[in-house]
Amino acid sequence: MPPPKVVVTKQRVVHTYAELWHAASCVLDVASERQEGASWQYLSGIILTAFSFEAYLNHVGAAEISCWEDLERLSTQSKLALLVEVMKVELPGTYGTRPLQTLKTLLSFRNTIAHGKSGEIKYGPVQYEVEDYQRDYHEPLLTDWEKMIQSPEFVMRARQDVENIMQVLQAGRKSATDNLFSTGMGHSSANLL
Repeated sequence: MPPPKVVVTKQRVVHTYAELWHAASCVLDVASERQEGASWQYLSGIILTAFSFEAYLNHVGAAEISCWEDLERLSTQSKLALLVEVMKVELPGTYGTRPLQTLKTLLSFRNTIAHGKSGEIKYGPVQYEVEDYQRDYHEPLLTDWEKMIQSPEFVMRARQDVENIMQVLQAGRKSATDNLFSTGMGHSSANLL
């Protein structure tokens, strides 16, 4: 008699935006525990937060708008504006204030890194008194994006403000069955034949 067979099936729903959000949290936890190299953790946290927001818009858009796949090429800000209009929600503030101002800066940062270009930074010549030049002389020349990763300030503000926007959108969903940061769920079975 041949040995029995088993049929295994698995299924999993993945919420990519929640996985990316969690990944950013993990990266930032490392930065808070170890300051050496923290700027690279801040960089990663900012990028993962931006990716999470973009993925969340796609998650909600696919659930709320039947032709969302046709809109994939829209910019992140255009997708947000469309969802706000269709879902009839009101985001707090304006693009000149938090949280939308932060979102604009976050997406600009993301685009700068995603489409990175080499360049040159110049300073001076600036004339100083001999006793006053030391501070500026030793200050490193940094791009705007490099300045944003020198401390956790921007990444923490970005995460707070993006979460605020996501909460407004989540509350406006008509048929949401998932919690905001649910990573999804799965199940598996094994049946003896």
